[in-house]
Amino acid sequence: MLKKIINLLFIISLFFVYVTKAEDNKHIKIEAQSSVKKVTQGQDFYIKVNIKLDEYWYTYGFVQKLNSEGIGPAPTELSIKPKEKFEIIDKFYAQKPKTKYDEGFEIDIDVYEKGEFYIPLKAKTDMDFEKDKIEIVLYLQLCDTVRCLPAEEFPALVKASEFSVDDNLLSELVLLSVTYDENGYPKAEYPDDYVSISDSNQKNDSNMEVQQTESNEIIEKKKQEGIFSFLWFSMLMGAISLLTPCVFPMIPITVSFFTKRAEKTKGKGLRDSLVYSLGIISTFTAIGIVVAAIAGPTGISDLATNGWVNLGIASVFVIFALNLFGAFEIQLPTGLMNKLNSKSQGDSIVSVLVMGLVFSLTSFTCTVPFVGSSLISVSSGEWFYPILGMLGFSTVFALPFFLLALFPSVMNKMPKAGGWMNNIKVVMGFIEIAAAIKFFSNADLYWSFELITRDLFIAIWIACTIMIVLYIIGLFKLPHDSPVHGVSATRIMIALIFGAITVWFFTGLLGKPLGELDAFMPPKEYGVPEQPLIMGASTRSAGANIELTTWYKDYDEALAIAQKLNKTLFVDFTGWQCTNCRWMEMNMFTRSETNSMLNQMVKVKLYTDSRKESEIANRKMQQDRYGSIDLPLYVLLDNEEKLIATKAFTRDENEFNDFLKKGLK
Repeated sequence: MLKKIINLLFIISLFFVYVTKAEDNKHIKIEAQSSVKKVTQGQDFYIKVNIKLDEYWYTYGFVQKLNSEGIGPAPTELSIKPKEKFEIIDKFYAQKPKTKYDEGFEIDIDVYEKGEFYIPLKAKTDMDFEKDKIEIVLYLQLCDTVRCLPAEEFPALVKASEFSVDDNLLSELVLLSVTYDENGYPKAEYPDDYVSISDSNQKNDSNMEVQQTESNEIIEKKKQEGIFSFLWFSMLMGAISLLTPCVFPMIPITVSFFTKRAEKTKGKGLRDSLVYSLGIISTFTAIGIVVAAIAGPTGISDLATNGWVNLGIASVFVIFALNLFGAFEIQLPTGLMNKLNSKSQGDSIVSVLVMGLVFSLTSFTCTVPFVGSSLISVSSGEWFYPILGMLGFSTVFALPFFLLALFPSVMNKMPKAGGWMNNIKVVMGFIEIAAAIKFFSNADLYWSFELITRDLFIAIWIACTIMIVLYIIGLFKLPHDSPVHGVSATRIMIALIFGAITVWFFTGLLGKPLGELDAFMPPKEYGVPEQPLIMGASTRSAGANIELTTWYKDYDEALAIAQKLNKTLFVDFTGWQCTNCRWMEMNMFTRSETNSMLNQMVKVKLYTDSRKESEIANRKMQQDRYGSIDLPLYVLLDNEEKLIATKAFTRDENEFNDFLKKGLK
């Protein structure tokens, strides 16, 4: 059974790598249809082309856009094969593209994420589209938010169909004229009265005044009070941040890692604990400051949420779990086995520093207000206070983990530590497997595979707790375990505890909230098809109630609704991987008084931590308008988009409700 679980986790890791490395996915789907099934020589007809790209991919418009240096993206071109059967394409009707500002070319460009085009043609010969092979060819370049692929041809076979094209349909499209140069390359142009459609998620906020959040105002005040006031405040924030959900997974990880290590490094517990703590402090400070200076304030959150980084962290946890199981006998390549064994069992301090690095990266996945504001300061050229603050913050942050790292070496000196100590290690191993699922889930969220939904996440945790129960009562044992001759009262009590946890997890599968643990899971809506709202007579009569209970995903749409209803706009800057955000959604928003006040406002949820174009725009808007990269960040705006108040993560219900009351009218 254990070997099957280990192999399954190993296969999951390989699956993620395979899917993300696959190069045969062209990220675009093209369909072409003719308006008639057969045409005769001289007959006019239309070909309709539909394109749809993967979620965070796009291609460029048909009209060439160049910057002041004569450089611009490759425009999309359209042709038909075989050319000799048709009159030359000199015009076609296209769905209007979105226009967005491109920072690379420093100009407004046209992009399509999906589109519909109609090409009027005249046949030069008789044709039967059910028998003849006719192709529409799009020459285009595909891009996502981090890269562009080389431009290439994408052919699509024209399928026989029958549809009508009338003036009403064409009036909703834009007519492009096409000319050809001496080499036969097409050039498309818009009509003189063409008006572009701006991407609503790509607002230019450069002229907007940055509005300070509550957190930023407090930090600036502490700087003005002096160095010691600021240092004390940063240490206080480090202590408060220990209550955030991001920290909890590292507790069993730390204990289990140093429990195993205590067997191999006798008498070096204090040294390892100090190295671990200094590793947390140095990596937390250095990585945060350096990455923010090089890649901007969002660079560290980009690193912490990156899919490959999370796969790496998950792999580290799985390796530690295997080591705790004593399971390196599984048939992995000898060379790899030796490397894993040396890294996890050696007495070198390198593995301890690696653990400090892992701790720092997992902590950055919930950027607390103090850290986010410090990184913003670095990007604007300030160094002294950010470094001082990060050192003070991370020192207090690391202190409890110094004690946790020291605990196993003390416990290992207790009498008869052998048998029961090994049982603790195995239980910790299963807990590490459960923690690893969190980081596999983060990678899944980053790439939007929608494989690890909330239900699957809970099901895997249920499997882990069931395995712990079966192990505790002695139904199976692992290498180096002593035989279980009887189930003691202590074993029964521990088994009952984990059995109760298993039953509790099952209630989560039925939709019940799981309190603190909900923070580690994907959002409830992740991987669940969105249900369309059917506007029947009863829903229409509900009017504004529907608009107030809905969580919108588009800022401009939500703002328009708020202005129409004369209501406050509640903006939730959130993240798919943000554990603090999940905690607030599942444990704060659901409280009666809080939920009642939220439903008196128009609400919009803006995700900021994936590679989708819209989410990158959301993050830029948060940074440009509010000088913050905190997640979560809650903003109250009036009808004229003026700031009423802001609030970051808090466990204090009264504090959050006092914030919401400022937005009630």
